[in-house]
Amino acid sequence: MTYYYYGNSYNNTYNYTGYDSLYALGYGGNDYLSGNSYYSYNDTLYGDNGNDTLYGYGGSDYLYGGKGRDYLYGGDGNDYIDGGSGKDYLYGGDGSDTLKGGAGNDYVSGGAGNDYIYGYGGNSYGYRNQAEYDTLSGGTGSDTFVLGDSSRVYYQGQGYALINDWDYSADYIQARGSSSQYTLQYTNYGVGTSAQDTVIYYGSDVVGVIQDSTNVSFSRDFR
Repeated sequence: MTYYYYGNSYNNTYNYTGYDSLYALGYGGNDYLSGNSYYSYNDTLYGDNGNDTLYGYGGSDYLYGGKGRDYLYGGDGNDYIDGGSGKDYLYGGDGSDTLKGGAGNDYVSGGAGNDYIYGYGGNSYGYRNQAEYDTLSGGTGSDTFVLGDSSRVYYQGQGYALINDWDYSADYIQARGSSSQYTLQYTNYGVGTSAQDTVIYYGSDVVGVIQDSTNVSFSRDFR
């Protein structure tokens, strides 16, 4: 069974303590919505408008922030987390999660597990024609950092994704097209320590920067 909660245009706070899956919609306002923190249910939480905080806890949850600066925490389980528009903070927690920052400058952290991590949203030139700079952190496990899909190259024109915890032995990069369309440059890009970084170019555009690591290979790491 599923328990349904619907907020209103004010700031809503709801901590679910029942024994079913939760479907919660915050509507407007700065909302705090939380699934059961003691038991594992598959919850669906929508923040909608406003600066929202959503906690899925255990179970395979779907979290959607909507507009505004949102904080989304998946917890245990294989979660799907979408920040929507605005500057969002996404944390997958344990499990094999899919995290999508959406439009705006986002911080996306997969946590433990084999995660798919997307920072990008909006059109090919960033959110509302502004540059978009996302920070992607995979955590432990074999993670895939997504810089493009079958329809487009992300960050083309403006902005880039900063990958700040690259693990060459386990992580991958998903990019659109063939490796011949990309080049790698090893330099101190000024994003971490004094160690050299790997800058990923699509043509003349910087689409990704791997912080403090030059152990990156097209044949091994690109999908």
